[in-house]
Amino acid sequence: MATFIIEHSDRTGSDRLGEVLRDHGHRLEVIRAHRGEAIPTDLDDIDAIITCGGPQSPVDDALPWLRPEMGLLRLAHEASRPVVGICLGCQILARALGGEVAPLECGIEWGFHELTLSSAGREDPLFAGIAWRSMQLHAHHFHVKTAPPGARVLASSTRTPIQAWGLGLRTYGIQYHPEAYPQTIEAWADDEPQSLEEAGLTRQQLADQIAEHYDAFARLAGRLFDSMALLLMPLDRRYVGAVKDLHH
Repeated sequence: MATFIIEHSDRTGSDRLGEVLRDHGHRLEVIRAHRGEAIPTDLDDIDAIITCGGPQSPVDDALPWLRPEMGLLRLAHEASRPVVGICLGCQILARALGGEVAPLECGIEWGFHELTLSSAGREDPLFAGIAWRSMQLHAHHFHVKTAPPGARVLASSTRTPIQAWGLGLRTYGIQYHPEAYPQTIEAWADDEPQSLEEAGLTRQQLADQIAEHYDAFARLAGRLFDSMALLLMPLDRRYVGAVKDLHH
């Protein structure tokens, strides 16, 4: 069985999350949807799914892979396979499970902004040890306007009321970018300078943010991803009971 990574861009993969999962013994299978690689139609050999970010619109149904991906994510959720969506992946996952996705009213959220955990987020096992308020990296024009039915909102920012959400014990959407490395952030700025301009950021200001916030950001990201590896998608059966006993 493998953990499937669905990528939508050559610039935006699982990065730190994928490395943590490999360190914990996961076999990763990467599907590059934007390159035309086929989305599976069943869960054969799929132990968990990570769906990553990308520059596309989450409501562009002309994308040939979007509907198949939503179908696979829905199937995995219904089968209680672990599913994590990051940024674009978070939005696609929300749509797949009945949530509403829309453009941000402010137009864009880019750079490091404060994230606040909700009361549900403070109690969620995956966010144990995560500061109630922290500076996190954001790069998105769309957001989850309405979470899927039954989902609990775990975190928010000033511009984005739903920055993280969970549904059941094994499905999570993360709007911000805990997976990103400094070189990833710089590559995004190179690819989309107009987005940086729209956010009112210069390259120097972005570099200053990285210098100020990245170390703490990376520590919290590592803690979150360790929790995902150990609690959400454990390989060692010692953790199965712990997952079953989690309550929200």
